[in-house]
Amino acid sequence: MLRVVHTFGRNAGSVELHDKRVVRFGRAPDNDVVFDPNHDRDASSHHAEARLEAAGWVLYDLDSRNGTYAGGQRIKRHPIASGDEVTFGAKGPRVRIEVVERRPPGPPQAHAAPPPPAPAAAYPAPTGYPAPAAYPAGAAYPAPAAAHPAQAAGYPAPAAYPAPAAGPLAPSAALPAQAAGYAAPAAAHPGHVPAAPPAGARRVGERTIAMMISSAVSAATGRAKPRGTVELNAMLHKEVHAATAGQRRTTYILASLLVVALASLAGLIVYNRSSHDEISQLRAELARLPPEDPRRKEIERRLGTLHPSNANFGRNLHDRFRKGIFMLASGREGFCTAFAVRPSVLATNAHCITAAKRRGGTIVALENEGRGQISFAVTSMRTHPQYRDSADQLTPDIGVVSIAGRAAAVLELAPREELAAAGAGDDVYLIGFPERLTDAANPVATFLAANIGRITGANGRPAAAADAWLIQHDARSTSGMNGSPIFNGQGKVIGINAGGYLEGNDETISGQKTEVVKASPYKFGMRIDLLDAILR
Repeated sequence: MLRVVHTFGRNAGSVELHDKRVVRFGRAPDNDVVFDPNHDRDASSHHAEARLEAAGWVLYDLDSRNGTYAGGQRIKRHPIASGDEVTFGAKGPRVRIEVVERRPPGPPQAHAAPPPPAPAAAYPAPTGYPAPAAYPAGAAYPAPAAAHPAQAAGYPAPAAYPAPAAGPLAPSAALPAQAAGYAAPAAAHPGHVPAAPPAGARRVGERTIAMMISSAVSAATGRAKPRGTVELNAMLHKEVHAATAGQRRTTYILASLLVVALASLAGLIVYNRSSHDEISQLRAELARLPPEDPRRKEIERRLGTLHPSNANFGRNLHDRFRKGIFMLASGREGFCTAFAVRPSVLATNAHCITAAKRRGGTIVALENEGRGQISFAVTSMRTHPQYRDSADQLTPDIGVVSIAGRAAAVLELAPREELAAAGAGDDVYLIGFPERLTDAANPVATFLAANIGRITGANGRPAAAADAWLIQHDARSTSGMNGSPIFNGQGKVIGINAGGYLEGNDETISGQKTEVVKASPYKFGMRIDLLDAILR
């Protein structure tokens, strides 16, 4: 069992307890420990996971963009010691991981019943009522100090009360205060305890009621003119208006703030829309100008000041197209990524199709996040007519496969003007399956963000827009990501990820100088309009 204490980031201060053998960390909502998708941007969607192995808990980095750090060191695999501080990205969210032993449940604890509430103090008996025996039959009944509500409203008191048949005063001639619902005198109801008012109840009306009673008493004794219903209603309205003045002020302030916020949001939407339109126009103009035209510098400077920020863009892009991403698999093993360009046609790399033919057997396309249960058989495969399976030269590494079914989402391809306007420094995004995550039983794609390094011809040199179909980028992708879509900042596909460069360096090994070939951190993709030669 793991206790995860958030020590830095939007969730700092919160504590989670996880009783699972695999605990996943990231910004995507399907993780066990979910970081804030807008604030904790250094963390990847699926960043890392802790696994309970035979020797104990081990933390694995899931090819995250910014890396996972334990004890200040970047790690790929790290045995967890209780109390380890782990950071997701150099400046991203940080947690403390504590290993907690399971404890057997103890016997249920008895809970003492709460003590009974103390009885509320009895209200004092009303004053001003003479004993009933003091009034003979037919005698005029003087108005008591606490008059009947009808008298308070301006009605005259009755002239006399009829005599009882015998003995004390009959119930029909009960005191008006009792008939109006007032508490009986202490002598008539010994030990009477009225219900206490609710805790924290506002005693706004007490002063108004006291004024009404005082007015009625004064009128009954001849000291003041009785107040009518209209006058009393006005008095009550005045008291309620004064008591709720603070609430009205708060309501006015909140309404004003809401209006300001809505106006600001509308202005931001208009600004962003105008910025996007101007960016598209400037990029289209830049694509039409020759490389030596002096106006290019001014357009490039203007583009650098207009790039709009949208913290939710990547998340929205992933959620919109995640069901259009597929893992190509043979048997129980995945080997490449593909994506829907038509309901029953998926785009991928030509070398992935070549690999599928070498594997033989049934090739299937597994829907992203389909738990391995949404599977479509591949019925045909085609590669670009100019593709050559050669390590000596780059050729259009692009192809399509047809499936026996329909994709739930089809990705949007960028038009030619947007492809011509793409250039170095542009933000790009990839969705695919890194090599170590090509699990056919659980196909869950990874989202990556990167930048274009340059766009060139096949020989790596600048070329006219029609021939500049090689897109270099810096996404930290592995072979399983081959065939994944490359999105631009408008959420449209501009290319297909195809692999990476190899770099050779001279190193001294055992006293001998040897050329060591390593994978370059720079990857490349094929521009999406190469598909036209296959889809026509």
